[in-house]
Amino acid sequence: MAQLNLENYLSHKSANPPTYDLSQVKIGVIHMGLSAFHRGHQGLFFERVLRGGNLNFGVAGVTQRSSDVADVMNTQNCLYTINEREGAGFAPMIVGAIRKAVFFPQARQELLEIARSGNLKLITLTVSEKAYQCNSDRNGINLSSTEVQADIADVNSLLTFPARLLDLLVARFESSLPGVAVISCDNLPTNGDITRAVVFDLANRQKRSPDFLSWLKSEIRFPNSMVDRAVPAITQDSIDEFYQSYGYGDRSLITAEPYLEWVIENDPVSEYLAPAGARFVEKVAPYEAMKIRVFNGAHSALAYICQLAEIEYVAEGVVDPVIGDFIKNFQEKEAGRSFVAPADLDPIEYAKVIRKRVSNYALLHKSLQIAMDGSQKLPQRIFASANDLVKLGLETNHITLVIAAWLRFLEVDEKVNDPLADSLQKLVRNSDALQSVTDTLSFEGVATKVNPQLFPQIANWLEELRVKPVREVLQILKS
Repeated sequence: MAQLNLENYLSHKSANPPTYDLSQVKIGVIHMGLSAFHRGHQGLFFERVLRGGNLNFGVAGVTQRSSDVADVMNTQNCLYTINEREGAGFAPMIVGAIRKAVFFPQARQELLEIARSGNLKLITLTVSEKAYQCNSDRNGINLSSTEVQADIADVNSLLTFPARLLDLLVARFESSLPGVAVISCDNLPTNGDITRAVVFDLANRQKRSPDFLSWLKSEIRFPNSMVDRAVPAITQDSIDEFYQSYGYGDRSLITAEPYLEWVIENDPVSEYLAPAGARFVEKVAPYEAMKIRVFNGAHSALAYICQLAEIEYVAEGVVDPVIGDFIKNFQEKEAGRSFVAPADLDPIEYAKVIRKRVSNYALLHKSLQIAMDGSQKLPQRIFASANDLVKLGLETNHITLVIAAWLRFLEVDEKVNDPLADSLQKLVRNSDALQSVTDTLSFEGVATKVNPQLFPQIANWLEELRVKPVREVLQILKS
């Protein structure tokens, strides 16, 4: 199988290769967390900038836990394909935006040199929700995690993403260069504010100089942002299928849906990213709430329901009449009413779009993949909505059933992928459903606590799920 590389990429005309000169691209972005999502989302925005004629936006992609992804990228000269799929349709594009793929511990000095470059415009992040948790209550943000506190106890360590980010910013400060934008692309409300709090917290722990702290405050911008695109995990089947159609192998092949959104609070980088399709707004929060609660919340709800129903892909679940009806009502009656929507978006119409997107079977999005790290995802996706519904005096039957489905998943799955799995599984496996709910949802490691008023309702659903198939339980609420 001929692998994609610099020598052959231009010959693959049907895959829309770059037409700009790759050798002239300069690094303007450091991206921490070289995930499939980054390559399928932000990577495309930077590719659009390059194809628009601005060659100052090449990306240095940084892997943090291992060199595996960087190693694969480097075998292909950092070229990869984004294959947009909807149904049987293919729309591939070879992307050259990532010009370096490195593993932080091996490439720290190289990254420090990039941080000292006058061409650096921004640092972007996809490090997952759990990576931000640290002991900080700055700017009204209260984050706590015993596990992560232990990780950063040695403030001279470069093991955590905040320490690595701060390392790069210190290098830039010491070079007397102007600041850059640091943009989190993780599914966290106020992700820019949280990133700022994490960085300032660590800088203070490290007892950085007043001059540096002043520079950090005045020169480094942390705009909140919201990202949206379904980018499932890379599979060998999708690689093989693509090879049969296009004649080349791509071990970093990204499959993605056509839908693409990046909303960023107003920032000078709009000069470059707005023409590439990013939306700049005064406040991201309403868009963020819409996406996290109506899309991500429904995605998680589907994941746990599908797992209990032994359905492998969420696309199968959302078109199931019983499950699909439940998700529709969850979105329209509860999640979509738990917040103030943006003026230009209708929650019901948005929910329809979401269900159509999720039903795109070509994406092969596994329910088990979405179900991982529930203790880190559900506080934003589900628990905050549930609490706000209580405050508003609105219905909570669907959202409490979703929480019960997560608890039942924890209870019956032997290999839960979650940093709190051991603790939560011990707590949830209590024959008294109310005690199970109370102990699990009150666990100190869970960032957002569910309003205890909802515990009896959740316990009732958990009792139902313990004795009945999940579809039968969902039908209790069928409209």
